[in-house]
Amino acid sequence: MLCGGASTRMGRDKATLELDGVPLAVRVADALGACLSRVRFVAKDESLRALGRDVILDGRPEQAALVGVAAALAACEASAVLVAACDLPYLDPRIVLALCALAPVDGPADVIAPAGPRGPEPLLAIYRKRMLPEVERRIARGELALHALLRDATCALVPEAELRALDPTLRSLTNANSPDDLR
Repeated sequence: MLCGGASTRMGRDKATLELDGVPLAVRVADALGACLSRVRFVAKDESLRALGRDVILDGRPEQAALVGVAAALAACEASAVLVAACDLPYLDPRIVLALCALAPVDGPADVIAPAGPRGPEPLLAIYRKRMLPEVERRIARGELALHALLRDATCALVPEAELRALDPTLRSLTNANSPDDLR
């Protein structure tokens, strides 16, 4: 789970920000843990270990989600990694399972993502480990936009209609980027 962002719009670290008494990172980790055998935080330092999960250090100065994806892919033992932002407080495990259903081992898609109203959601997606060299090239060139990576990659998308059958309001895809979003 990506927890290394600058949280500039929120004004403080989103991972530890509480909603209903539970840190956002724990809420998302619990939803992921209902479906996945291992959930780890990707962060700039070890402080999130206090929330009860292992931490993958992203180790780069850039404040970009693509850097977190690279760290997760590099640390991943499996052929793919599910990446989720720590600010998806209403993530429904059924959405995670729908993504996993499209991700057979060594399938043809490089990225599996939900197709939300604004297009593919790169901050809740499965990335194949084989994408790591391309991700590293983009970081080296300063091309840090995840949407651009998805545009250029072979993607499998969970259709919006299928997502709405599981989560009618698509609340699972709602990011808490600001205090207003959280309210």
